[in-house]
Amino acid sequence: MSENPDAPVEEKTEIKCPACNSKLFYIQMITDIAFERRVLVQSYFCKKCLFKKNDVVPLESGSPLRLSVFVRNRDDLRITVYRSPSAKIIIPEIGAEIEPGEMSTGNITTIEGILDDIAGRMEIILRDTEKTPEEMEKAKESVENIRNVNILPFTLTIEDETGKSRIQSSRTSVETIDTGMA
Repeated sequence: MSENPDAPVEEKTEIKCPACNSKLFYIQMITDIAFERRVLVQSYFCKKCLFKKNDVVPLESGSPLRLSVFVRNRDDLRITVYRSPSAKIIIPEIGAEIEPGEMSTGNITTIEGILDDIAGRMEIILRDTEKTPEEMEKAKESVENIRNVNILPFTLTIEDETGKSRIQSSRTSVETIDTGMA
């Protein structure tokens, strides 16, 4: 069996393993993956303790886009969504906005998965903030309404400066947006 000449090569580095202090090895390769297109895959690993750290760095981007779909019924909750690491999700009817963070990663989910994520984040906020009994009851009711999808119909919007996000529905409206960065 012949070796692949395009296979990435590992290199020993001077970087110390955070777990065992041995020297880390490094592998990088450029490849194409769905949605993200051309990316640089970097991996640091330790042969002694098996510590591993991976990064995927996008090398291409498209035009900034705003994608929107009107979610009419429970069947629409199964619509597949790809959110790139730089994308913002907005559901104005419930005042929800999920901003991309420094450690944000892209993910493939459904609209139902996005609602579940929002409800989970709201529950964390509820535990970590002081509220009056009335405020707490109203917040818990909001979480239950999201979890039980008592918020239909609503609009799901994704704003993505890289233009890589997708909402897999023929009813998705797509518009190029101006980010003000010229």
